Amino acid sequence: MNAPPLSEGNRLQRAYARWAAPHYARMEPAVREQAELMDRFLYSRRGLGVWLGLLGSVVGTTAGLRFAGMPTSAALLIALFLWIGLPISLLGAWLVPGKFTGPTLRRKLPGFFLLALLGGLAGFIVGHVIKHGSLDLERLLDALWRGTTVLVPAVLAGAAAVLFLTWGVAQTRRQILEREVERERLARERDTAARHAAEARLKLLQAQIQPHFIFNTLAALQHWVDVGDARAPALLRTLTAFLRGSTELLGRDTVTLGAEGEAVTQYLQIMQARLGDRLRSEVHIDPACADRRLPPGLLLTLVENAIEHGIAPALDGGTVQVQTRCDEQGTTITVRDDGAGLAPGWQDGTGLANCRERLRHHGDGRGTLALRALDRGTEAVLTLPEAT
Repeated sequence: MNAPPLSEGNRLQRAYARWAAPHYARMEPAVREQAELMDRFLYSRRGLGVWLGLLGSVVGTTAGLRFAGMPTSAALLIALFLWIGLPISLLGAWLVPGKFTGPTLRRKLPGFFLLALLGGLAGFIVGHVIKHGSLDLERLLDALWRGTTVLVPAVLAGAAAVLFLTWGVAQTRRQILEREVERERLARERDTAARHAAEARLKLLQAQIQPHFIFNTLAALQHWVDVGDARAPALLRTLTAFLRGSTELLGRDTVTLGAEGEAVTQYLQIMQARLGDRLRSEVHIDPACADRRLPPGLLLTLVENAIEHGIAPALDGGTVQVQTRCDEQGTTITVRDDGAGLAPGWQDGTGLANCRERLRHHGDGRGTLALRALDRGTEAVLTLPEAT
């Protein structure tokens, strides 16, 4: 169970919350959340063990250094630096790793080592005064001169150790955050892909079985029935089969090229009944490719685009050709028409945009869709690499 906010705690917790509030306000939301969680833990009963452990570490380190001959004040300063200063530095590197990596850290190196040397010098002077009871400048300078060969390397080595430890913590934290960001990005992409797939099915259904397409077909069918046209039964059977088959296909994740080809053939038969001699079609699905799988509606969308943007605007109509080729590398599907061709400055519409989006999320995402203008008409080439 999460601890309550410090602002609702005892007097000490409320006082700390008031002091920390402006610091929280300057933090990024994610960093602020982590800092508040740590503070709530440290200022709770469960965090009492951390404080007792910290106190014991300071006392133990001070006693050990004092036993080794170091003055009490110097030993206490070193212990406080080790067990308070260093954890704070490491905590900062963990919470805000960007401040301890890259160019920012390199700019701070000279100042960091200078402060370390000044701190070592101050500690040396304090220790000298405590040891001798007074500040004897001549004796201090002599001792400092003799101790420089030990003091400077020791201070620089200690500062470097702290620096590299802090840098290592920052690097580790940054890698963890990058992996978390990558996982979140992949999760968002999966959610987006799933949503787009559902939307694509609906849009494809709307694009392929548009109300005006159904109404115009039904109107033609009714007229043929009224006049006793022998073509009416065949058109009714084809329309029924197309509506049933396309609705079922669009509800799946993938379909076979053979099943998609059947829906395309039925669609072309219906459109040919409407357009008459203005539409001619040739559909050849290589039997060797019939079992290859693809997202539903891709081929149907390309054929529908060829008729709507190529054949229908052309006064003398034209021919739509569908050809397939497959080998161990994958499948190539070509839809070609000799109609009006691509308009100047054309851009992908809803159908083509949906095709490209679903290709990105099909298999390993290596499928491609390319359109090019011909001397007369347009050619669309769909490539689906074989799944590995």
